[in-house]
Amino acid sequence: MAKNDIPLIIKGGALCAALSFMALFIPIPGIVFHYFALMPIFYVGMCLGIRSYLLAISIPLLGYLVLLGPVGIGVFGITLFAPSITVLYWHFLKNKNTYKFSSTDILHQLSSRFLALTAVGFAYLKLTNSDMLDQQAKQIKEIFKLMKIPMSPDSFIEILPGMLAFFTLLIIWMNFQMAYSLALKSNKSIRKQTIKQNIFLPPVWDIALVTSLWLIIANHLFIDSPLLGVFSHAAVCICAFPLFIDGLEIAQLMTRSYQLPRYATVIFITLTFLLVWPMIFVVVLGLVEPLYGLKKKYYSKFN
Repeated sequence: MAKNDIPLIIKGGALCAALSFMALFIPIPGIVFHYFALMPIFYVGMCLGIRSYLLAISIPLLGYLVLLGPVGIGVFGITLFAPSITVLYWHFLKNKNTYKFSSTDILHQLSSRFLALTAVGFAYLKLTNSDMLDQQAKQIKEIFKLMKIPMSPDSFIEILPGMLAFFTLLIIWMNFQMAYSLALKSNKSIRKQTIKQNIFLPPVWDIALVTSLWLIIANHLFIDSPLLGVFSHAAVCICAFPLFIDGLEIAQLMTRSYQLPRYATVIFITLTFLLVWPMIFVVVLGLVEPLYGLKKKYYSKFN
């Protein structure tokens, strides 16, 4: 590590800490900017390596300890350290002097590990007969009664963990991609993009998504287990995530292929997140990719 790297390390760590705790002092913009807290840490790691990343991330760690005490270590580990160190490890992992994982491979690794951890968590709740979900359900039902929300609390309880899982994966992936794009544009990235990198998701996500949907149907018709209902909905959201990212890439390739203006892609992505329901169309694009080879078809027009 060179001396001229120290300013970037300090700036990255300080910016990560500022984005993490801004909501405590400026609530509304702070909540929005909080979602970008991983980006400066990713950027430091991609430009300077893992050692510099560890130095930078120690700055927000101190902030968590000062503001939250011992509990802050757990919050820091789950929200910042675990996702960033895992993705950076895959980003720099080599096999015979070549980088082992492309961005698409990392997407697969991230989603599959998240799904596995979710399955283990629900299995633990089942085996230990934990009443944690029941307690959370009671609290949510009380909130629904006080606020007179028309939606069924049971339906909300089923879909809430899945929505949180999808959103968590989206935040991690968005920060990773934005940091990598900035590192490449600034010509400081240790790892450069190559033409030979894998751009295709393994077709297992199609099977996993359909299986999760059938699990929801089977639970409603035959089993009627609240815990299985929550898990099956969460599994659908997690399995849909890599297909959603794949679908977004295909949509971008389609706009380039038909020579649509760049702002058309921005409008489409914005409406997708604002309206939510277009996400289904995007997921379907990723779902049919292995059958119709959409990526190969459109990439061949640009190479």
